Amino acid sequence: MHQTKRINIIVFIAILAFNLLITGNAAAIAITVNNSAGQAADFTSIQAAVNVANPGDEIIVKPGIYEENIEITKALTILSESGNASDTIIQAADSSKDVFSILANKVSIKGFSIRGSDSAAGIHFIGVADCRIEHNILSNNSCGIDLYMVSSGNTLIDNDVSNGLTGISLGDSQNNTLRNNFISYCNSGISLFDSPDNTLENNTVSGNDEGISLIGESHGNILVSNIIKSNKKVGLHIYQTSSNLIYNNYFNNTANVESDQEAGKNIWNTTKSEGTNIVGGSYLGGNFWGKPDGTVYPGGVRDTDLDGIFDSMYDIEGSGFIDYLPLKESKSTVITVSNSADQAADFTSIQAAVYSAYPGDTILVYPSVYVENVKINVKDLVVVSASGSPSDTIVQAATSSEDVFSVTADGVAIRGFNVKGNISSLNSGIHLYGVEDCLIENNELFNYQGTLQNSVGNYTPASGSNSILNPGFGIRLDFSSNNTLSNNTVSYSNACILLRSSNENILLNNRVSNSSYGIWVDSSSGSILDNNTAANNKIGIYLKTSSRNTVIGSMAFDNSGSCINLWDSSENVLSNNIASNSSNVCVILHNSSENILSNNTVFNSNYGIWLDSSSNGNILNENRASYNKVGIYLKASNENVLDNNTALNNSQYGISLWNSTVNEMENNTASYSYVSILLHNASKNVLTSNIASDSSYGFWFDSSSNENTLSDSRVPNNMIGIYLKTSDKNVLTGNSANLNVKYGVCLNSSSNNTFKSNIVDSNSGYGVYILDSNSNTIYNNYFNNTENIYSEGKSSGNVWNMSKNSGINIVGNSFLGGNFWASPKGNGFSQTHPDADGDGICEAAYDLGKGNIDSLPLAGPF
Repeated sequence: MHQTKRINIIVFIAILAFNLLITGNAAAIAITVNNSAGQAADFTSIQAAVNVANPGDEIIVKPGIYEENIEITKALTILSESGNASDTIIQAADSSKDVFSILANKVSIKGFSIRGSDSAAGIHFIGVADCRIEHNILSNNSCGIDLYMVSSGNTLIDNDVSNGLTGISLGDSQNNTLRNNFISYCNSGISLFDSPDNTLENNTVSGNDEGISLIGESHGNILVSNIIKSNKKVGLHIYQTSSNLIYNNYFNNTANVESDQEAGKNIWNTTKSEGTNIVGGSYLGGNFWGKPDGTVYPGGVRDTDLDGIFDSMYDIEGSGFIDYLPLKESKSTVITVSNSADQAADFTSIQAAVYSAYPGDTILVYPSVYVENVKINVKDLVVVSASGSPSDTIVQAATSSEDVFSVTADGVAIRGFNVKGNISSLNSGIHLYGVEDCLIENNELFNYQGTLQNSVGNYTPASGSNSILNPGFGIRLDFSSNNTLSNNTVSYSNACILLRSSNENILLNNRVSNSSYGIWVDSSSGSILDNNTAANNKIGIYLKTSSRNTVIGSMAFDNSGSCINLWDSSENVLSNNIASNSSNVCVILHNSSENILSNNTVFNSNYGIWLDSSSNGNILNENRASYNKVGIYLKASNENVLDNNTALNNSQYGISLWNSTVNEMENNTASYSYVSILLHNASKNVLTSNIASDSSYGFWFDSSSNENTLSDSRVPNNMIGIYLKTSDKNVLTGNSANLNVKYGVCLNSSSNNTFKSNIVDSNSGYGVYILDSNSNTIYNNYFNNTENIYSEGKSSGNVWNMSKNSGINIVGNSFLGGNFWASPKGNGFSQTHPDADGDGICEAAYDLGKGNIDSLPLAGPF
C-alpha cells in the first residue's frame, strides 16, 4: 500500500509540473456550450470546450442533457447558465469512468446534475488543490465526489449527493472544507481515510447505512454543526484515529457512534461559549444526542439553569468517550406565574400554569407568597423560582390534608422554593409518588431559618423560627427511583427526607435538622447519600430494612438518639462521615450485617460505633472514635472484621466486644481509656497486631473463654497491660507488654490459658501476677522486670515449660523449653546460670516459689 502511495505521488508531481508548463498569460474568456438546436454556442460538448480553453477561462453550459466523460487538466470554471442543477444534466457516456476527472488546480464546477458513473465517481479529484465544487446534484454514481491522493485546500459546498456507494470520499487528502452539503441514501455518507485536518461543517448526512466515517490516519479533523440522523447502521464510525474535534453536531441515529478505543483520544465538546447551537440554544458546548424513538441522552438529566446544556456529562452510549457539555433541544415553552400587580405574567397561580403546560415546559414563578397545594402530573416539567432563591418565593399549603407539591410524573424539577404550612401526618411538603428522573433542588421546607456550620454545637435557629414539629414529612419519595434531591434545607418535620420503597436515588448536599428523623431510608436500596448534614434530630440518618446504599462524606451531630442508625439493613457502605455529640450513640447497627464502615470519625457521645443484636459479618476499617464513653462496641455480634481503627480518649472502653464471637481485630490502636480493649463473655475472637496503651487496662478479658487469641500486639504504659479475669482457654502469643505501672500480665481466676512467646519487660510492679489461676501453660516468654512473677491465692498446676524440643526460642537459640528470666540489673536467673552444653537451656531448674517451677529456663543473651 505504501509503495502504491509513493508511485501515485510521483505521478501527481509530474502532472502538476506539466500543468505549470502549459499555463499561459492569455486573458480569460467565456466559452459557451449548447447541444440543442436553435441556440448558438461555441461548442456542443463540454469536453470540446475544455480542450481549447486556456487556464482561467470560464465555460458556460446552457440547459440540456450532456452525455460525456470530461477530463480537466487546466484551471477552469465550468458552470450552468441557469444556475439550476435540475435543468443542466451531465450523464456519463461511459458508466465505468468518472463523469468529471480533475487533474488541475483551481477548477470550479457549479450548478450541474451529475450522474450515471456506476463504477467510478461523479467528480474525481486526483492530487489537486484549491478547487471549488458547489450547488451540484450528484446521484447514481459509485462515489459522488472523490478527493484522492493529496488533494488539499479544496471546497465542497451546497452539493446534494445521493444513491451511491459513497457520497463524498477523502483519501490521503487534507485541509479540505465540506460545508452545507446534503448526503443521503448511500452506503457511506462521508468517508475519510488517512485524511487529516479537514473541516466538515453544516452538512446533513441522513438516510445512509453509515453516516460519517473517520478511518486510519484521519487525525485533527473538525466536525461542527452537522446533522447526522436516521442513518441505518451508525451515525459516526471512528477507527484508529484521534485528535478530532467533534462538537455542536445533531446526532439522531439508532447507533450514534461506533468506535474502537483509540477514539477515546478525540474531543467531543468545545469550551462553553455564547452562540446559537445546533438545537437553538444560547451556548455552544458539546453535541445533541438522540434516538429515532424520541429518547434523548443523557437520560434522566435536567438543564436546571436553562442554558441549553445538560447538567451532567454524557458517556457516549456507554463507550467511555465523554461529551462533557451535551446539548438539550429546546422545544419547551416558558410559562410565567405572578400574583403581584407589579409583575405581568401568564398566570396568577402555579397550579393554573401546570394545567396549561406540556411536557418539557418551564414554569417560571416570580417572588411572592402562593397559598396553594400544587399537583404536577406533566412529564419533564421544570417549576423554578425566577429569583433562584427560596427566601422570596414561598408556597404556603392551602390545606393541611394534601401535599404542598404532589408529583406523579417523571422528569419533574422543583427548584428554589420555600415550602411552608402545617400538614397532616400522611402528607408532605414535596411528595414524589411512582416517578423517576425528578430533581428536587435548592428548596427550603417548613421555616428552617438557622445555620449549620461544620463545627460541633454551632447550630442556632433564627429568632422567630417555628420550633413545633410538623406532623407530616418534608420531602417524601414513595416507589420512586433514579431521582436527585440536592441542596435542600428541611427542618421541623416528622422526617425531613423520607425514601420508602424507592431505589437508586441520589441525596446530595441536603441539610436536615430539628426533626424526629433527618433522613429516613425505609425498604429502599441502591441510593447514594453524599455530603448531607443532619443536626438536632432524634435520629440523624436512618436506614431501616434497606440494603446496598452508600452514606458518604456526611455530617451528623447533636442528634439525641443516634447520628447514623442502621436497623435490619445489610450491604451498605458508610464512609468518610463525621458523627458527633449524640447523647446516646454516633453510629449504631442493629441486626444489620455485611456492611462496610470505613474512615468515619465519631466523637463526644456515649457510644462511638455500636454493633448490636446479631450485626454480623461487617467490616470496620480505618474509623476514628474519640472522647466517647465507649469508642467501638460490639454486643451480641459475630464474625465482624475490625481493621486499622483508632480509639483514643474514650472514658470507659476504647474497643469492647460484649457477648460476641468469631470476630477479627487487626492493627487497631486503642489508648487513653479506662480499658483500651475489653472482651466480656466473648469467645473465639482473634486479636492480632493491635496496640492498647496509656490506660488503666490495656487488654481485659472478662469472663471470656474458649479460644480467644491475642497475638503480636503491643501493650505499653498502662496500669495493667493484659488482664484475664475468670477467662479460660485463651491463647496469648507474640505480644509485648512493657512499661506498665502495676503488672505486665495479670491472671485472676483464669485457668487453662496458654501464654507463649511474649515479651514482658520494664513493668514497674510485676511482670506476671497470678491470683487464683490454675493449669495455665506459660513458656518461651521473655521476662525482664524488677519482679518477674508473683503468685498468690489458690494457684496451682501452672506449667512453666514445655518438653525440650528443637525450634527457635524467644532469645534466638535452637531449643524450646521454658522462659527467659532476666533482670534490669543483669542478675536474672537466665542471665547468671550456666548453660554448659550450649543448648540454650540452663542446667538448673528455676524455682519461682509457691510450687511454680520452670524446669527448662532459657539461657543466653537476649
